[in-house]
Amino acid sequence: MELRAYKSNVYSEPLPPHPIPSIHFCRILQVTVPSIPLHIPVLLQMSLAPSEKALRFLDNLRPITSLSNGRYDKRSFATPGSVVLAPGFQNPIPHYLPSQWTAHIHPEGQLYFHRNSTLRVTTDAYLYNPEVLDLVILWVKTIEARIEANNLPLSPSIELFLLIENTGCAYYFIDHASRSQFWLEAIPSEELNIPDVDSPSHLSLYLEYLYWTHVEHFPMHFGGLPVKVVQDLLCVFSHALTDQITSQTSTFFYTQDECAKFIKILKLARDNSFDGHQVCVVARLWSQVCSNRFLTHYGQANSRLNRDQAIIYDSPRASSWVSAVARRTTFHASDAYLAKLNELFVDRLVYFNQWQSFIRRCRHGWRTSFWTAFAILSLHGFLFFVQSEPLLVIASASLAVTSLFTSLILLYRYDRLESDDACAYDVYEHLSALQSTKYDFQFVALSFALPNALQIWALIFFALNSLLVLSNFVGIFCAASCGLFVALVLFSLLRITSERSWDVLRLPQAFRREKMEHDLV
Repeated sequence: MELRAYKSNVYSEPLPPHPIPSIHFCRILQVTVPSIPLHIPVLLQMSLAPSEKALRFLDNLRPITSLSNGRYDKRSFATPGSVVLAPGFQNPIPHYLPSQWTAHIHPEGQLYFHRNSTLRVTTDAYLYNPEVLDLVILWVKTIEARIEANNLPLSPSIELFLLIENTGCAYYFIDHASRSQFWLEAIPSEELNIPDVDSPSHLSLYLEYLYWTHVEHFPMHFGGLPVKVVQDLLCVFSHALTDQITSQTSTFFYTQDECAKFIKILKLARDNSFDGHQVCVVARLWSQVCSNRFLTHYGQANSRLNRDQAIIYDSPRASSWVSAVARRTTFHASDAYLAKLNELFVDRLVYFNQWQSFIRRCRHGWRTSFWTAFAILSLHGFLFFVQSEPLLVIASASLAVTSLFTSLILLYRYDRLESDDACAYDVYEHLSALQSTKYDFQFVALSFALPNALQIWALIFFALNSLLVLSNFVGIFCAASCGLFVALVLFSLLRITSERSWDVLRLPQAFRREKMEHDLV
């Protein structure tokens, strides 16, 4: 859902349709399109009759959202060249714009233009080109005529954005008073790539997200933001910081350190809320907050209060036979990986900081497995000097080699998704490709657990072979006693540290009843 150029910390696919017929809530101004005889300038270079070309061209007015303005998709080349410098002070040649139009530069360097009039207009079309300027004025007059013909009220808080295209024009309106986005006609939400919503208030969250995205892209012309807007955002991050510190399942998408840094930045923005650079900062953070609120169904009947809480999809059901095989071959390690993967992808929603922490622990474990498997493989060198069982040597060596190579493959495969260059969208694409509709993440969890499980099996076969070698020197009874001692120590350690109940010895009935009564107190 987030298509921005900067790194996103949370990503989710568009929300799926509900079991009942989906209802699309759209904030609209319903108008009919009148036939307006307008003069078309020569720049159109019409090959057809002027009136016919005009009608075709003016009918191609399409609605978009602030996510579709193509800001980061433009690909053009500058053509710098040498010039002759005149003697004396170098005064830049002024560019002239029509009355009420002003030029502004985004903090990132993007030039855009704004008209301060009854209908405020913003565009990133290059108005210093006279032909482009004439085209923008044409489309503004067209839209103004449609508004006037239908007696639609205009207020100083309404602003029109125009995107000039090769075959027409794209547009949207924003309202600074309600912090929303709207259009001239009724539009199905899927045509604007707006995800399905639960209610009008849920839609309002997304429209506010679109509004703040527009303000982030064009922050320099309207004189700043009210201090309360910045103060409210500061309170949001203050609560988020506390929530991150005191909860393991916070739904906020920034980490503790990031929240603390943003609080310092917002305190500076609060004291300079009139500056366009700070407006851009505040708008970007508000857009991220609104996007996250939309994903968590903030203020809705079924809101997500914990990161691992599913409110859209049912919890996945594991296949019994696959789970049983994986559990026994990996010593229950695959179950832990499966639970964590499902937790990281609840409702197909990805929090990048949670994923990054998880995959770093995984890669640390795989590196440990690699060196452990390498050590076990090296121990086989001693078996060349003693009489040993060839089949056990082959089994243990093969398992150690497989553990070594599976560790390398996993380390290489997930190097990119651990780095700070990755983002939530990359992880979402990866997990979506791996998740099976039938087996969920079971085979992925088994793969994650394989390096450690294989080295344990290799160590077991190596230990059995070592006992056989020992029996050749000290006898079978002594070797079996040593093996039994090791097995008892390991079993006791597992029994003491296990969280599961091990009913090895059957307790007397009276004692068990007394223990149950004690547990209930």
